[in-house]
Amino acid sequence: MNIVIIGLILTFSIASYATDNKMPPAKLTISYIDHPSVLHQALPLVAQAYQAEHIDVDFVAIPSHRLINEIQAQHIDGDVILAKEIFSPYKELIAVGPPLTHVQFVLLCVENVPCNQQVLQTSPKTILATDESMRVILNKFPTSRRNRYYQLNQLGKLPHLLQEKRFEYAIYVMSSSWPIPQALEHLNRHTLFETPAYHVVHKKHAAIANKIAPRLAAILNKQSK
Repeated sequence: MNIVIIGLILTFSIASYATDNKMPPAKLTISYIDHPSVLHQALPLVAQAYQAEHIDVDFVAIPSHRLINEIQAQHIDGDVILAKEIFSPYKELIAVGPPLTHVQFVLLCVENVPCNQQVLQTSPKTILATDESMRVILNKFPTSRRNRYYQLNQLGKLPHLLQEKRFEYAIYVMSSSWPIPQALEHLNRHTLFETPAYHVVHKKHAAIANKIAPRLAAILNKQSK
């Protein structure tokens, strides 16, 4: 009799454990950075996809230098949108669905200074950039190491620093299809390269990603018509 009871308890415990592991978290925490295109384009799109799946999400603003580490440490569950070159080196992060847009890594320049790729290769200038953007640029353009980089973790401050002419150059990431942020319209721009940008989550949420992916695809398809 005792053996039967113990067996039933073990069976129930194993079944409960399996069920709990399949249960999605009560609420996800997804980060975003202070960028006009993220706030006005990407975030509403991603929020709509999760709402369609009835998944509760807290969207939290995080400085760009922290977000990768926060996802890897599982303090947050994902990020609204990241360029492929930024998240692809990190195996814990997975892309969800199709690209939300294609983004350009752009050299921003104040008036009356050279604004081309030669700036990265031959001009020892100080360039504003986030730490992840700097990593990508140094990887793609090794000769740009001769420049000095001022690491900026609050993108919202970038236009102000350039307007004050404390700096002449900055690396910025902007969508090739969404509107240019108004604060940057007066600056000269040189496109360095283009890459897809995706919504990303920690790989432990692969099952949720599989649900969100078709939702994102449907929303993007509807927007394109």
